[in-house]
Amino acid sequence: MSVQYTQPMSHSPVGAISPVGDPIAQLPIDQNQPSNTELQIIDTLFTKHRGTMDVIAEESKDAFIVTILVIVFSLSQVDAFVMKFLPITDKSPYILVLVKGLVAAALYWLVKHFYLSRKSS
Repeated sequence: MSVQYTQPMSHSPVGAISPVGDPIAQLPIDQNQPSNTELQIIDTLFTKHRGTMDVIAEESKDAFIVTILVIVFSLSQVDAFVMKFLPITDKSPYILVLVKGLVAAALYWLVKHFYLSRKSS
């Protein structure tokens, strides 16, 4: 298939704007649905490219969540709270760390998958 123009190509001086080609209303169209390959090409060409600050903000959310969780679970009040409900953690610091780690991991998963996964419209 070759491209054919109905208007002759014009050679104008550099910088001069001259209309070349067919008006959009006269371009040939077909009623065929685009193929999956064509849809992928269109999606690739017309996706919104994020800026550097958008990427930094998106990537820093995880670090921020982990930082807050580490700070909160490092407090002595949290240790006392866990020891109050699980007396076995009073006897072994390793069990205390394990319980706090499991709770922190569960909270991280909840925040990451339920709170941050909601898209603002």
